Amino acid sequence: MALTLKFLPLSSASSPPAFILHNSPNYKSSSNLLPSPKPPSQQLITPTRSRFRISYRYNYTAHDEEGDEESCSFDEAVDLFNRREYYKCHDSLEALWIKAEDPTRTIVHGILQCAVGFHHLFNQNHKGAMMELGEGLCKLRKMNFQSGPFHQFEQDISAVLQFIYQTQIELAACTDDLCLAMDQSERSYQLLGGYGAGQVLYNLENDPVDGSMWIVFCPDKSYASADSPRVKLPILEATQQHLVAHHLW
Repeated sequence: MALTLKFLPLSSASSPPAFILHNSPNYKSSSNLLPSPKPPSQQLITPTRSRFRISYRYNYTAHDEEGDEESCSFDEAVDLFNRREYYKCHDSLEALWIKAEDPTRTIVHGILQCAVGFHHLFNQNHKGAMMELGEGLCKLRKMNFQSGPFHQFEQDISAVLQFIYQTQIELAACTDDLCLAMDQSERSYQLLGGYGAGQVLYNLENDPVDGSMWIVFCPDKSYASADSPRVKLPILEATQQHLVAHHLW
């Protein structure tokens, strides 16, 4: 049985986190998190059905820094991000993050966390995706960009967060038989549960007109259509020269 979803108005939905209050034209539909003091390599999260735990992919050593020092650049990391090679992008940005000083360290860390967030999203760890994208967005906003590719990237990440939040609420509140009203009660937050852990909820679709990619909400028990909720997949159109222009390099 196909499930038809309708978005609830924001007034009847659970209050969204502070980092997803901005609307974006790239989003189509029918409380700041504290920065982590740990190296970004310790932020990859492995999902389970009942809980989410941190998986330490490797331990940072001075040898790692020396090995990566000559093998990565910001432009290469951006290219990996835009090709959706988020895991490799994480590795490249982490090497830059380790050597950088603020404020460059903040912008690199923010982009890195967005890469980790998309890695989680397309590996069915939706809670981890929201957490990492949210922390990454907070760091991007901390830079206070007013225009340019970094500002546009910030806006696009905000739209994705709003999209994930809204679709997760719909998923939690609705079954094949009924839909529950989502107010601001404790019960509403409890309904989010495991955030659809392990379920394939989001697919990528190509726009044949301009070649852009869209994240489409398409849970297993539903099917994609022209009316399926969707948001444009962010790309970062920035280079090292943009960092130089902002005195970040």
